[in-house]
Amino acid sequence: MNYNHLVLDIKLENLIEIKQVDKVCKNITNILDLTILKEKNHIFDDWWFTIFFLLAESHISAHYRIEDNYLALDIYSCRNIKYYETQTIEIINTLWVKNIKLTKLWRNFIKEWI
Repeated sequence: MNYNHLVLDIKLENLIEIKQVDKVCKNITNILDLTILKEKNHIFDDWWFTIFFLLAESHISAHYRIEDNYLALDIYSCRNIKYYETQTIEIINTLWVKNIKLTKLWRNFIKEWI
């Protein structure tokens, strides 16, 4: 199955910092040969954080909740990213993953809508 949208729900073994997730996201953009146009992050008072990468090809977003040690990662591209799944998971596993749930989607315009 081809897909261009990968949604990951990740339970981590250890607490992480925003710089670790930033590095993982940048490594994923390198593997997928994606172009970062803009990066924005925000750390909330209670140690939640969000990172967003605006890409020439779409976006990557990451949201982390410290109380659950949970990371939600969303990778969306106009390209088929199926062939890079193994490398992407290897990069994510550098964050000491306990469990991971992958959802793969093929998103496309419906011609009747245009």
